[in-house]
Amino acid sequence: MLIRMKTSKFSRQLFFSIILLFLLFAGAFLLYQAQREKTFKIALLDRQLQDYNTALGDALLHMPIEEDTLQSYLQTHPLPSLRLTILDAHGFVLFDNQTKEYPNLSDHRSRKEIQDALRTGKGYCLDRRSVTVEGEYFYSATWIPEQELLVRSALPYDEHLPQALKPDYTFLLYALALMLLLLAVLYGFSRKVAQIVAKAQDRESLALQKEMTQNISHELKTPVAGIRGYLETLHLHPDMPVQTQRQFIGRCLALSRRLAGLVEDLGTLDGAERELQHEKLDVADIIRQVLEDTEADFSRNGMTVETDIPERIPLQGDGKLLYSLFRNLADNTLRYASAGSRLQVKAWADGARWQFSVSDDGPGVPEESLPHLYERFYRTDKGRSRELGGTGLGLSIVYEAVRLHGGEIWAEPVLPHGLRHRFFLG
Repeated sequence: MLIRMKTSKFSRQLFFSIILLFLLFAGAFLLYQAQREKTFKIALLDRQLQDYNTALGDALLHMPIEEDTLQSYLQTHPLPSLRLTILDAHGFVLFDNQTKEYPNLSDHRSRKEIQDALRTGKGYCLDRRSVTVEGEYFYSATWIPEQELLVRSALPYDEHLPQALKPDYTFLLYALALMLLLLAVLYGFSRKVAQIVAKAQDRESLALQKEMTQNISHELKTPVAGIRGYLETLHLHPDMPVQTQRQFIGRCLALSRRLAGLVEDLGTLDGAERELQHEKLDVADIIRQVLEDTEADFSRNGMTVETDIPERIPLQGDGKLLYSLFRNLADNTLRYASAGSRLQVKAWADGARWQFSVSDDGPGVPEESLPHLYERFYRTDKGRSRELGGTGLGLSIVYEAVRLHGGEIWAEPVLPHGLRHRFFLG
């Protein structure tokens, strides 16, 4: 059931990611193809009109430019709705089959198709309203060098011409059908990939859970076995010296405290995300409270504390979890830094977030251990850590607290020796 849920969610995410890229590509391709087809149809229409213009230019070599003669030519070479204009090299109209006023028309050299024809021999204008007659036309002009004339033909934008210039929707429908088919294939592919990934994630999750269970079991066994051993010795030897009895009881008490700390840390990790509270806090007050609660311990170990933090650090978050964050960092210094070490706590605004630095000048940790410091139960020196009472979960709680407050944390060495934790909150 868990695998199916993971597969379904991951499959949807993967599918929508792939489909978005596919749709962008397909949309760009279809737009390009539609524009390309329109350009092709315009070129085809222009070519037809250019051929008509050239044929008329050849005919003008053998007939005069007279209205009756040209009208007769148009009847023997019909092209529906055609408007035909003949102009001289200066752009003045010599004939127009749709107006009798052409001798009075101004020169047409400002027209795009005329300019192009005079410059290159051919020219067209896709969509322009006629100044002489009503309506919009597709113009195609041709320069006839033997006669030094311009022949311009034009077709009106009636119900036929726009239809002729429309893209071929048969192709677009075919492309759409192909796209839908590819979508189905992509969906099946994404589900298959999602199933493989989900199974791999599930195996990894089970392995992590097994490792975690083994670690917890091992960590619990050590203090429990110690307590049991001391109590069994006390039970079997009721006549042992009082001093020894007190010593054994003291060790039982220390182990029980370690056991209680382990249970408490596990509870903190387990409930951190589930019971996270969001309220307005002053992190500066939390830091000061932690340092006040640990002041006697630092003093007893001959350690000093320096702070460089603003008067107020406003933040939305969970007060208990943030207290646990800074308390664990302080306890970590108390536990592992040498006597006489110095703890430095700094905080400053970094854009919309707050950045923090908690460092000490103790012995530090090996460089290869830095990436693993926040893993659960990770210890650089397992034997020494247990002797000092560490549960191996303190920095894991720090990591989770930072993560749940939208931040990130990393460890770095302090030269010549020491360790610094840097993190963002907010």
